[in-house]
Amino acid sequence: MIKVNLLRDQTAHIKKAAVTVKPEVSRTGLIVFAIMGVTVLGLGGYWYYLDGEIKRFTGTRNTLKAENERLQALKKEVEKFEKLKKLRQSRIEVIEKLRDSQTGPVLLLNHVIQSVPRERALWLTSVDQKGDHVQVVGYAFASETIPDFMTNLSRTGFFNSVDLELMEEERDATRFSLTCNTKKKKATTE
Repeated sequence: MIKVNLLRDQTAHIKKAAVTVKPEVSRTGLIVFAIMGVTVLGLGGYWYYLDGEIKRFTGTRNTLKAENERLQALKKEVEKFEKLKKLRQSRIEVIEKLRDSQTGPVLLLNHVIQSVPRERALWLTSVDQKGDHVQVVGYAFASETIPDFMTNLSRTGFFNSVDLELMEEERDATRFSLTCNTKKKKATTE
């Protein structure tokens, strides 16, 4: 028995029809696809914008960090110089105080020396200053020299008062002790 396939022609026709069929595209699908494409492009653009902003802000941050480090170094230098300035200023103040305190004894001795009478013999054994009080101790050949010395001291304007504390007649000379009160510092600098 021989079998003959009579359906062969029909199957070839079906295969050709399946290959040539065009799919239909719906408008709704195109619209959804377009919206998704626009959304993806928008999100990509926004991402690109944000990436640029991040890079810009990162660069600004790095610049500000470098500037901050530079300013911190300058701040340390300024603080160092401020400390040096304060130290030097305190040294200058100490030197000025010493200079001011030196002028007091110098002025005192100048006034005492200028007050010693030239024509009569008078010599001093000690001049002690404690605050505003000055004690002058010395010897004179003639007792009349002591009042002249006291008058000359009071005329200098450096002393408020000159008082005779002690006057003793010794063998060849008269020993004396004077107590003087100096004027305040403002009066001595004028």
